[in-house]
Amino acid sequence: MAEVDARGKCKYGNRCKFTHESKPTPKASHREPCPYLGTSKGCFRGQQCKFSHETVAGNGSNTLSPQSTAILRPRTELETSFREWTFLIPRQNTRFQVVEIGKFFQMAWDLTSKEHVETGQQIIKKLATEEGLAMIKALADEKLDGVELGTSLSIFKDRTLPFFRTISHPDILSSLILETPLDTICTFLFGPNGRRAIKLFKSTTLALGALAREESAKDEDLTSIAVTASLAVLERIVELNQSAQVITEFTSIVNDISTSIPQQLLQAGSRSLARIRQRLGLGAAIPSSGGRPLEQKSHRPVFEVGQDLPGALSELGPRHDNDHANIFDIKILPTTEEIQSPRLEYLPSSDPTKHHLPGLAGLLDRQFRLLREDTVGQFRDVVQMECKRLNKPLNTQPPSKRQNNGVRNIIYHNVALLRLEFDRKKGLQVVAEFDQPAALAKKGAKEREEWWKNTKQLQIDAFVCLVSSTGRAIFFSICDPTPTPPPKRKNGEEEQELQSARTWKAFDERPNLFKHADRAMLMLSPVEDDSENITWINNHLGKTHKLRQSLVEFPGILLPSFRPTLQALQKMSRTLDLPFSQFIAPDVQYAGDVDIPAPAYSCRPGFAFNLETLVGGEQLRLTPGQPFNDNTLREKTTLDDAQQLSTINALRSCLALIQGPPGTGKSYTAVEIIKALLKNRNSAKLGPIICVCYTNHALDQLLEHLVNDGVEQLIRLGSRSKSELLQDLNLHRISKEIRSTKIEGHEKYQLYAKLDIALEEIEKLMPGLRDPAHWGNIKEYLENHHNGHFKQLFGRGVDQDGFQEVRGKKFNILNSWVKGAPKRITSTRPIPELLGVNLKEMSGSERLALHRYWIQQNNTELTRRFLHVLDSYRHINDSLKKCHQELDLRCLLRAHIIGVTTTGLARNLDILRRVRAKVVVFEEAGEILEAHTLTALLPSVEHAILIGDHEQLRPQINNYEFQYDNPRGAKFSLDISLFERLVHPQSGYPKLPYNSLEVQRRMYPSIAELVRSTLYPKLQDHPSVSTYPEVEGMRKRLFWLDHKKREDASPSNVAHSPSKTNAWEVEMTAALVSHLVRQGIYRNEDIAVLTPYLGQLQKLKQRLRSSFAIVVGDRDLEDLEAKGLEGDSEEQSTANQGNVRKTTLLNALRIASVDNFQGEEAKVIVISLVRSNDERKCGFLKTSNRINVLLSRARHVCGEICPEPRYCQRCADKSVTDTMVDYILGSTYAEIDLDESPCIIPSCGHILTLESMDGHMEIANYYYIISDDTTCENSIIGLKSRSVPFSTSELKNCPMCRSPLRNINRYGRIVRRAWIDEATKKFIVWANARFVPLASRMEQAEAKLRKSVTEKQAHKSPLPRQAELSSALGKLSLEQIVLTGSRDQQIKVVLEACKADPRYKDIPRLRKDIKTFLTEVDEAEQPISRIHGLVQDAHKYRGVNTEIADIPSVLQVRNRLLATVLLLRCDYAIFFDFVTHGSGMASGDNPRGFRLNLAPNRKDCENLIEEARSRQQPTQEVEGLLYWARFVALERSCSASLSDADMTTLVERAYDQIDLARNLCNTYPGQTAGMLVEVSDAEKMLRGSTFYAPVTNLEKAAVYAAMAQSFQGTGHWYYCANGHPFTVGECGMPMQTSRCPQCGATVGGANHRPADGVRRADDLEAEFGRRGR
Repeated sequence: MAEVDARGKCKYGNRCKFTHESKPTPKASHREPCPYLGTSKGCFRGQQCKFSHETVAGNGSNTLSPQSTAILRPRTELETSFREWTFLIPRQNTRFQVVEIGKFFQMAWDLTSKEHVETGQQIIKKLATEEGLAMIKALADEKLDGVELGTSLSIFKDRTLPFFRTISHPDILSSLILETPLDTICTFLFGPNGRRAIKLFKSTTLALGALAREESAKDEDLTSIAVTASLAVLERIVELNQSAQVITEFTSIVNDISTSIPQQLLQAGSRSLARIRQRLGLGAAIPSSGGRPLEQKSHRPVFEVGQDLPGALSELGPRHDNDHANIFDIKILPTTEEIQSPRLEYLPSSDPTKHHLPGLAGLLDRQFRLLREDTVGQFRDVVQMECKRLNKPLNTQPPSKRQNNGVRNIIYHNVALLRLEFDRKKGLQVVAEFDQPAALAKKGAKEREEWWKNTKQLQIDAFVCLVSSTGRAIFFSICDPTPTPPPKRKNGEEEQELQSARTWKAFDERPNLFKHADRAMLMLSPVEDDSENITWINNHLGKTHKLRQSLVEFPGILLPSFRPTLQALQKMSRTLDLPFSQFIAPDVQYAGDVDIPAPAYSCRPGFAFNLETLVGGEQLRLTPGQPFNDNTLREKTTLDDAQQLSTINALRSCLALIQGPPGTGKSYTAVEIIKALLKNRNSAKLGPIICVCYTNHALDQLLEHLVNDGVEQLIRLGSRSKSELLQDLNLHRISKEIRSTKIEGHEKYQLYAKLDIALEEIEKLMPGLRDPAHWGNIKEYLENHHNGHFKQLFGRGVDQDGFQEVRGKKFNILNSWVKGAPKRITSTRPIPELLGVNLKEMSGSERLALHRYWIQQNNTELTRRFLHVLDSYRHINDSLKKCHQELDLRCLLRAHIIGVTTTGLARNLDILRRVRAKVVVFEEAGEILEAHTLTALLPSVEHAILIGDHEQLRPQINNYEFQYDNPRGAKFSLDISLFERLVHPQSGYPKLPYNSLEVQRRMYPSIAELVRSTLYPKLQDHPSVSTYPEVEGMRKRLFWLDHKKREDASPSNVAHSPSKTNAWEVEMTAALVSHLVRQGIYRNEDIAVLTPYLGQLQKLKQRLRSSFAIVVGDRDLEDLEAKGLEGDSEEQSTANQGNVRKTTLLNALRIASVDNFQGEEAKVIVISLVRSNDERKCGFLKTSNRINVLLSRARHVCGEICPEPRYCQRCADKSVTDTMVDYILGSTYAEIDLDESPCIIPSCGHILTLESMDGHMEIANYYYIISDDTTCENSIIGLKSRSVPFSTSELKNCPMCRSPLRNINRYGRIVRRAWIDEATKKFIVWANARFVPLASRMEQAEAKLRKSVTEKQAHKSPLPRQAELSSALGKLSLEQIVLTGSRDQQIKVVLEACKADPRYKDIPRLRKDIKTFLTEVDEAEQPISRIHGLVQDAHKYRGVNTEIADIPSVLQVRNRLLATVLLLRCDYAIFFDFVTHGSGMASGDNPRGFRLNLAPNRKDCENLIEEARSRQQPTQEVEGLLYWARFVALERSCSASLSDADMTTLVERAYDQIDLARNLCNTYPGQTAGMLVEVSDAEKMLRGSTFYAPVTNLEKAAVYAAMAQSFQGTGHWYYCANGHPFTVGECGMPMQTSRCPQCGATVGGANHRPADGVRRADDLEAEFGRRGR
């Protein structure tokens, strides 16, 4: 179809190849209604819109065309019921009947209560329509004045209550796509000035009071249901309509409900009632406290002298445009005014009496401002400094450099914004360029690419800020420049793709950091939707703007790590719906302890916790508020006493705190509590239990424990899990299995349609935005706004380039007018006057001014339209996101456990608020910032359990000025967690009860004493820790090394170094770790190296990776990158990858900072404390929390595995003690002295003395053993020379039961020698089994090709297949084919040319199989080579310097040589047939000008000749020589690269090769039998013009036959003196001598007698026999 412009006209005019004739429009098929038709502005596309603009019939139904009629499936019962329900809605102008209203709403509830997702969505959508709202109006407007109370109550039960229950159903309230229609219903219920809601809820209040006075148990449940539903609807109405706060009738209604209904019946709706009272300003509940109230907190507290309040409260006025008293009005990222402001920000202290807001509002205000300053403030100050630098003269400003006293930043200079782009998925983008860094001067493109890659600068999603000398600062993220592919249309068209291609075609390249030597380009995406910034960007595009601009990168800052939390705090500040706020932020200050009530869900009458999971399935109940008999729990549980008490108190307290010192089983206790809660999930209607952790690692550990304990229906949020066990439980993966409902599908369809319209509009606007001065944009602007000037300029028409032809000459109409002013006109009138002046009557300056005005106005208009469409695009995307989240929500609602990190929870707060979770469990709560904990306390939570340890690490913050340990930061104490604040409250805050775990199972008592004597006086040791063995290689288990080596001095160019290092401790640590590993007891993963400083961590990482495979945690890597300490060179990076490549995380040495090792442990801990200076400063090591973690990570050391208790010599069963264990003396197990005669108990369970087992395993063949006469012991004193390959006939078995003896460390060398031999034998058998069929297939392929030669000689006319081949070659223009390049490249050309020839059908597959086999038999792939490589790697990272021979003697090369010859044979056969049949060269001519360059082929022959000669393999050497000569013969008359003289020299050399081959055949007639004929044929090819195809001689066929027969065990296999296998001739006995191809030893023999050292390979024969069968 033709392309049309916005006015519906074809832009190609008469040149268009399509017809412009109008045709009768057939009856249109059904189209979806236009989504813009019902809006206030209507559809701007007019007739070009692809949606229907037909009006909808009054009854809301559309009539489908006959074409759309289809066979419908039978309706389900629900569908039929819903259809009947819709029929209850009367037509317009029909009087409603009471009975119809009651049936309508009762039926709506009946359908909704079935909890069918799609039906519920349809009902709410229908109620939100005009017809549905009319039914609601009839219900609300019903007159009940003068009606008896009984009648009024009946009406409420039959009509109002079903309606309330329908719209307050949990699935309805939680739905994302029903949010808008539900708001429509509730807003309608509110009515004008709230009159409709007041009338409805006054009658509802009376009905609830009457209902509450009824005493039957059934009505009591109904009353609770009615109260809950009514309050839920009223809560929604009050939240949506802020004017309700000033309407006194609503206050009266709430007070009447509170007083007329008993508290027991109000319990279910207490949360809604509390939020309504809060919204209406009726006060909040006060805690049930055993403490004494101090005083009522004043709403106007006395502030410190000189404290500057926020926003308008400040005596000096607001600091800037982002300084507000209400945190909800504060933008997360700093504004330009904020960056330039010289005044300090308002930072509230931790003292609640000094907040400008009371209670919860004050707490949220404080957490928001401090957290924002800790995150945003660090880069705001950097941007401020860069702004000041840019505003200084060039000759006075100092060179910019990284700021080392704050956040790490990198500055890029001379930035220019080039153009705007727009991506369907990523939205608005800006292409920018800047000067390449100085480090890239005079480097090539490849070097620049490697530099950008290795430095990890400006990676995708990096956070940057554009700073301009105008004072503007705009924040961006780096985005991928690859455009999002457009979705495919149903009709196969990809219109968007064409548009995208046209867009990129306008520019010669995509943004690239390394392509250009002087300037780097990248793609930026604004991180905020700010129209002012977008307008500024659009006005400053291009290189013509002489602005000084920089780009500041903040490598350590991730916007998603803090923005969601800050946004969540802002939302909470409006709703103030934090659970347990009476304890966390009370309005009333208390002294003493506070009694914590039970969870609200457990207070329902008759409820009791089922504790069967704690006592192995026995019956046990816990009723909150009643005494608990713990006898059964003590007898049956696996929990210790402290864990039992903590678990019980956690279940019966709505806000529970559990402290767990190191090693006391915090995670184990948490798992048991969660399992107990899951047992009560249905009875308590808990919904999903949310498990919150600070780190992904801790979350993975907790969820893995739950999965391993059998917990089902578990979902993990977030994509950063490294647990293989949890991969299939990720929400993103699970939600893909959920299907959308019809309502959701239709919603998405309409939204995507709107998105397409918005994208098309944006696509039209982009050319104008990129070049507003283009003549076409000026033309369109004048046509729409200044029609008179438009006619004067363009009235006569212009071509597509803006030119007009006059008298045969073309000129640019716009440029000609601007520059063509008469000199006589010199006026300078203002723009308003020029708008009415004839264009010809203007001076040159006026024309320039008017032209600039047009451009400016056009740009302003385009920008305005663009911002409008951009806003629409964002709203559509938000709605689409909700549609997709609806599926996520459906998954979460069906989950039993939801695992999420604190950051992930803040990011998904909107959807998690809808899952109605009543229980949240925090792991490592002492390490979580209070702001993160507050956002995780969702409004629906009734039970929170915080498990942590405030004596260990505190939350990590960036600004030392906010830390509790800093004297200046104590007043802020941002790093004090909510857990610690509740356990150790400040003055005026209530102290909450908590339980402590007391029994540690990690540390040896002497290690535990380090923390017991300082922090945990009640800490007890479990008996198991006393049995831990000593540390091998160390005299003492706990060792302190005191040294005087000073820490490293700070670099001279850095005034203040944020981290410390100590080079001496680095070397000492490396030596100590190497010493521990050499003991042979510990694996790498058993040892962890800790240090408090990131600088030391980086040095340790660089030093240790030269000897060990190491692993550094994600958080440590992020911290290193944030501080710029992860700057490995390319060589170091490559070396590191090599070390880690052949290991796993389980075999890697762990190094970590103290701050990122909490919750983990290792058997041996090596600590580098770093600090050593004359000032005796220990830095932040003075903090007890860090020292606590340092000293409590060591676990214990495992020694040799001891046998089971049933083998105890004293208490074992008689059947064990009477077992004979010494076969020499005949002694039983009970008779021997284990100290003198130790016993070995293999896995089969039989017992043998060490001496007996040594004899059985023939240990003397492998080790030098000496007897000690004084102790009567045999000691191993040395290793014998390398054991001979294949010297072990078989793996040894237990002499009692024949079970294999493979797991005894003492005989590891013997067993491994046998394993290697077994693997090598199997490799030999396998290789021969693979080679023989390949050789047979090669013979068959050659036979096919030779047959064509015979047939060609017998027939004068070409055969049919030859005609096909000639035709195919003709089509490929054979005269232009030149075979050059590698062998593979040449063969590819030939096979492509001959693919039509049926003779070549099987050859490509054959050649591929031969190449695969050649790779598989390479030495590097053989078992011994792989073991050799692994041993070398093991020695390297264990620090062992023992040399290992580079070439193991047992390597097999025979099959590789055979495969090499077979591949040459295959390639030569292909070349020979192609040249002789394709070019006609068999007759000596070359009619097609065919050209060859077979130098690579000859080079491969030379490699074969050289290796065969070194291996003393004359057969393969002759093969190489002959194929060398044959390739010369083929190339002789059609060389592509050699001159005649060079070819003559090459032919002479070929003769020399043939002579050498003949001599070898004469010298080794037995090994080269039959090959003299091949030598003669090759010589004839060189001398004459006739080509000969090599034929497999009888002798060679006999060798292959012998190899095939070897599978039947005919005795062809022997070992040389060094154990390498070889084969001999047909008779099965050697007849002549040769050399072993592996080691050069003499093999073979004479007169049927083997040479010295040669022996029969019976084991191989047996293997071949098994394979043959």
